[in-house]
Amino acid sequence: MPTPSFTHSIRHGWLKLESGHRDFDADCGLDAPGLWKLIGHGPEAHRVFEVPLATLLDRVETLDPDDDPQQQVVSMVATWAQQTIDGGVPRDWTPPPRERLDELVPAAALSFRSGSFIEPARLVADASTLRVQVSLGRVDDAIPASRREWVAQLLWAISGLRLLRAGLRVSPGHGGSIEAAIDLTGAPTAIAEALLPVAVDALRHCFVSYVPTATLIGDSACPSRMLDTSPSRNTSSTRSLKT
Repeated sequence: MPTPSFTHSIRHGWLKLESGHRDFDADCGLDAPGLWKLIGHGPEAHRVFEVPLATLLDRVETLDPDDDPQQQVVSMVATWAQQTIDGGVPRDWTPPPRERLDELVPAAALSFRSGSFIEPARLVADASTLRVQVSLGRVDDAIPASRREWVAQLLWAISGLRLLRAGLRVSPGHGGSIEAAIDLTGAPTAIAEALLPVAVDALRHCFVSYVPTATLIGDSACPSRMLDTSPSRNTSSTRSLKT
């Protein structure tokens, strides 16, 4: 199978890599390594990999002081993207040591709050994973089909945010959990250390913005005329899903 290809562009301080979604078969779910995700629908669907280039230029010490720092950082990110584009983890890759991760993201930074909602984010770091994730709310088994459509709408909205992927993690017989995650698996150490605090901040912002909505959608005991009507039949469905 040929190596999947992608194009890149830089706009407003962000580096975006893009690949046609039919170029490769890798999963882009919650636990997929790296930052690739599927956006769009039908023939417009494609995969993107985005990083805040301006932030990386401020925080990453480049390898060769005689070369263009931006080109070096772009090359490092492109290599990371290429190595994870098929869903694999680069050979011999490991995350930064746990002690370093704890310096970058103290435990208190992983406690998210939005009004009365409090939830600990989870930093997963092992031999093959570096990911920060948080639950936005439970989904009852008993919710009607219309609310499941709203769950899908919510996941689509969250996954449209830079860096983030969202999904429904199902527990058979116990409903599921609406989760958001940012996965830095496979990133070079300098890139991972620069991006991890950014990832935690982005995930916290997502939690503050969406946890009330996610909780309402997933709770079958909370009545809602709008949520009990399919989004395709509800004129309010074009509104923002934020509360």
